[in-house]
Amino acid sequence: MKLDMNACNVALEGCCCELESVSEAEKVIETMSVLGIKPNELSFGFLAYLYALKGFKDKIIELTGLISGFGFSNKRLFCSYLISGHVKSGNLEAVSETILCSLREQALDSVLSAIASLAALDFGLLVHAESLKLGLHSNVYVGSSLVSMYAKCGKMEAAKKVFNTVDEQNVVLWNAMLGGYVQNGHAYEVIELFFNMKSCGFYPDDFTYSSILSACACLKYLDLGRQLHSFIIKDKFASNLFVGNALVDMYAKSGALEDARQQFELIRNRDNVSWN
Repeated sequence: MKLDMNACNVALEGCCCELESVSEAEKVIETMSVLGIKPNELSFGFLAYLYALKGFKDKIIELTGLISGFGFSNKRLFCSYLISGHVKSGNLEAVSETILCSLREQALDSVLSAIASLAALDFGLLVHAESLKLGLHSNVYVGSSLVSMYAKCGKMEAAKKVFNTVDEQNVVLWNAMLGGYVQNGHAYEVIELFFNMKSCGFYPDDFTYSSILSACACLKYLDLGRQLHSFIIKDKFASNLFVGNALVDMYAKSGALEDARQQFELIRNRDNVSWN
């Protein structure tokens, strides 16, 4: 099999994130160099995670210089993996330093994404405080990331407060709030927010419909589910895989097994979710 960037990154991820072996990871990098394959942002991200996990400050500094040398101006992925490594190692001081450095570089979204994936609420509060100082808390993209972070940490009241403070809302923000309610099992709030979204003039997308259908499935709201199905057809999302899977799930959990079967048959490119 011919090695390419994707294959090398799969090997590198295994060495860094599963084996947590510096020597094996550096062997992969050496092989890439011999083959003339230049590391990309993901490659640097895996190494950042490993070096942070092991506490290798000098190697992190070296990596930071290499990223600039390779012409990668966007360090969001790098910062995200770096924070994850520091958190797993328990080096809280390094986490704080990385967060503050990332904030100065306007990489709030990647920082919050890393914090959310780890459910590290204390650090999320730190980032929120810094965003307030920088006057970025009302920015729709920063707000969306804050909403997602609080939601993944199970703090829906805090997520709602952030949602209400964002000046210019968009579908991304509404979806972040909807997704948060779905993740935390607040089905009634999902439905209420969905209709508020439509009344405010925002158009649902595939994520929106998947979220609202999940709520209908949870509550066994078959009539509302059928009504949504008609909206989905009208908005031309009927062929979307994620929406199709959500429709099957909604019909099945609402006891309409024949409808679920018919919807399943309409899905062209079925995945594991479809079959399950």
